[in-house]
Amino acid sequence: MPLTRLDETLRHQIPTTFDHVGTSDPRFFDRYWFSCYDPAGSLTMIIGVGLYMNMNVFDGFVACQVPRDDRGSNQRNFRFSRALRPDIDRVGVGPLDIEIIEPFKSVRLTASGDDHPIDMDLTWTGFLPPKEEDHHFSRVRGRVTQDYRRYTQVGRMDGAVTLDGTDYSVEGWWGGRDHSWGVRPQTAGPEPVTGEDGIDVRAQHGSVFYWLPFSCADFGGHVQVHSTGDGRQHYLDGVIGQSDGTETEVVAAEFEVDFWDDTRRWRQVRSQFTDSAGEVYEIETNQIHRDWAMIGTGYDWGWEDGGGLGVYRGQYYSETDTYDLSHPENVVLPSGEVRVPGHREAPAVGTVNGQPLAGHQIVICSGRVPFLGLDDDVRPW
Repeated sequence: MPLTRLDETLRHQIPTTFDHVGTSDPRFFDRYWFSCYDPAGSLTMIIGVGLYMNMNVFDGFVACQVPRDDRGSNQRNFRFSRALRPDIDRVGVGPLDIEIIEPFKSVRLTASGDDHPIDMDLTWTGFLPPKEEDHHFSRVRGRVTQDYRRYTQVGRMDGAVTLDGTDYSVEGWWGGRDHSWGVRPQTAGPEPVTGEDGIDVRAQHGSVFYWLPFSCADFGGHVQVHSTGDGRQHYLDGVIGQSDGTETEVVAAEFEVDFWDDTRRWRQVRSQFTDSAGEVYEIETNQIHRDWAMIGTGYDWGWEDGGGLGVYRGQYYSETDTYDLSHPENVVLPSGEVRVPGHREAPAVGTVNGQPLAGHQIVICSGRVPFLGLDDDVRPW
């Protein structure tokens, strides 16, 4: 069992070296995700890397949206995959590298090389402390389907990006991040068949996933809500953080959504949060560009082979493509195939108690959601 640099620390959790984890589940992952948005809308980016110890895979992505003259935008996607071993200590793949300069304070993200029309040198700086979510755990027919942790953190981005020959100066752009690890579905290939699924529970009862990390000049926060289609909340997790380091817990959250006509894509979200000090935060979020087509990053069974994240594709492999996002909901792939995405997450700007904000807004509605006006459509998404 080879030693890694982490084996020099006093942080072992199981009686083996750090090139192994405490489960043989092939879906075990450890992932960084970053966002980088110009609030003025010139460029928005999401960047991520993932390690899959039991699949011997390290993969990553950069996705960019640039507005077009007509309504909508194009999404440029760069996907990279390599064998994890023997270069297990490198936090990067192909031209993409992520370096933790100071934990929870400063991270450098770089991508360079002649093989891809993307060049970037960005530094993410934390604005608020990280917010650790509750443990996510579930079983179906006795089998663990998810068992993971995540923390979310709001910050700022500075540096420079060149995309397809166009230079962008990044100065104080909004930068969000999360770090998640454990076991999740849609990772390392399809799930095994363990029984008849029958009626989709989401279509039958409806569900909503709401997620918003945001910041303005003096404060920010992160709020996550899971509810049934009739609005009953079964998960609420959130914090409001001030620039001086003080924090209060979000104890109540309500929201209403305007959707694009005949779609489940949010156009505007109006939220109200109440914290443990009794302060009320009125928030309005509007999309900068379009929802991210997450298939372009490898999520949602992305990659041209349809295998999704964490699948072994050889010692090194990469893909680059462009999606047409001019339709309010549909995503047009280079082949002409049209996809209706399940994710509904987008770069956002708006206001909080009258102050300008920027953030990353997710509202994913599944099945019937009458409390948001989606009463007749029983599509899973």
